[in-house]
Amino acid sequence: MTFGRGRYPHKVLPHLGLRPTPPLLSLLATSLLVFAGCGGGGGESPIPSGSLAPATVISSEYGRIWGRLPADFPLLAEGSAETRLDLLASGSIFSRMGVEEATRAAVDELRRLAWEVAEPTANGTRFKISATRDQGACTATMIVEPLGSRTSIVVYLGEGCPAP
Repeated sequence: MTFGRGRYPHKVLPHLGLRPTPPLLSLLATSLLVFAGCGGGGGESPIPSGSLAPATVISSEYGRIWGRLPADFPLLAEGSAETRLDLLASGSIFSRMGVEEATRAAVDELRRLAWEVAEPTANGTRFKISATRDQGACTATMIVEPLGSRTSIVVYLGEGCPAP
C-alpha cells in the first residue's frame, strides 16, 4: 500500500492555529474596514492570516528533525496531540492506553501505513520505536513512556521526511 511522499492517511492532528469562527471573522472584517478607511495599506500585499511560518529543522539526540509534525501525521495509539514543553521534539501524542499496549498499537498502525518498523526496544518502563519510509529517506523515532495517568508518545521526525 503506497500513499506517496508526505501522505499519512488516518485520523490526523487537529489544526492548532486560529479557526475562522463567526466572531473571529466579524472582528477581522471590522478591523479591515477600519484600516482601509484610515487610508492604511499603501501598496503592501497582505499576509494570509492562515499561513504558518516555514517549519524549522532542529538538532536532537535522534539527529536532525522537523520542529513540528505534519498536519496529516497519524494520531498513534488512539491518542490526541498535545504539547510537551519539557522536550525538544517534532511532536507528542498522548494515549489512554498502557505503555505496552500503546507501543504495540503504534507499531501496528505505522506498519499498516507502509512504514518499515523495527521491533521496539525497552528501557525500564519506556519503549523506543524506530521506523523508516521512502526507502529509508524518511526516519522517525518514537519514545513511548508513562506520563502521569496517560502514555506519552514523543515523535522525532527526521528532516528527510516531507516538510510539515
